Amino acid sequence: MKCLIVGQGIAGTVLAWTLMQRGVAVQIADAGFPNQSSGAAAGIINPVTGKRFVKSWRFDTFFPIARATYQAMETELQCAIWQELPILRVLENAQQANDWAARMAVPEYAAVLGEHPDAGPWSSFLSSGLQTGEIRQASRVDFPRLLSTFRQKAAAEGFLQTLQMTPEAAKNLAGDFDFIIFCEGYRGLDNPFFPNLPWQLSKGDGLLFRFDAPAADGLHEMVKRNLMLAPLGDGLFWAGATYQWTFRDDGPSEPEQLSIEERLSGMLSAPYRVVKRFGAIRPTVKDRRPFLGISPLHPKMIIFNGLGTKGALLAPYWAAHLADCLLIGKEIDAEVNIARFAPVNG
Repeated sequence: MKCLIVGQGIAGTVLAWTLMQRGVAVQIADAGFPNQSSGAAAGIINPVTGKRFVKSWRFDTFFPIARATYQAMETELQCAIWQELPILRVLENAQQANDWAARMAVPEYAAVLGEHPDAGPWSSFLSSGLQTGEIRQASRVDFPRLLSTFRQKAAAEGFLQTLQMTPEAAKNLAGDFDFIIFCEGYRGLDNPFFPNLPWQLSKGDGLLFRFDAPAADGLHEMVKRNLMLAPLGDGLFWAGATYQWTFRDDGPSEPEQLSIEERLSGMLSAPYRVVKRFGAIRPTVKDRRPFLGISPLHPKMIIFNGLGTKGALLAPYWAAHLADCLLIGKEIDAEVNIARFAPVNG
């Protein structure tokens, strides 16, 4: 089998690697657009999210596949991309503390939620007087390193074309491939092969910062309050991200950046320096489920997109699922099949 993958963000990269592991001849076309959401994201896998501390959709199924996939990619690419880091969850008031305790008492949450008597090494960096809990089985995937290392491999081995593959150009190449798979991120909104999909794009702002204190080198946990903080190594920390449902471009927004710094100032007791600001548009979907499926207009055109804010967790499982569908004829899961949006006759 021979496949062309359009886009080399996290979806395209993980899918390309997965197909190659199964003997598929893969070509990738990627324009190298700036401000990609995959490159800006911290790559955090958080098993419990939201104000009510609810376990992420199918987490117990997705997480083992994600861990095994990224660890296998680490071995093949010879670069460190996978870290299992607990999240220190700041509980801001008695209601949150009560909700946390109630969730901990539910058996299915026993493996992912725990007590944390204090903030540990973070104590001298966080505002005082706040209770904390611990989220376990949290992890971080180093997306920038993964994407750049895989891109270097693809270029060196001759299966990367650095160009913008338009739908019309892809159609002209259909005779050369068994399937052409579009992993275009938010640009998939304008792909005519997949009309009328309920995209609900969101833009996120974030920033990178450093603490001046040498003790910051000992901060190895992620922290979540009204922002997520993630240590990236070498004294660098990621902070984000905001949600904007209306926006003019994919760069950093001054009001959002000010909002992040205001929240950081309320969250931290130690001085810090901003070293980089960024913004990116997420390929988010109205029902918060990915887009997988065959174009209703062309049988060789496939979409693998819409991973939204949980790409690190979702990409490995759904890439393997799509590989099964293409190679052995497995049916696409109804929860992610774009056919779920087809009009109902009668």
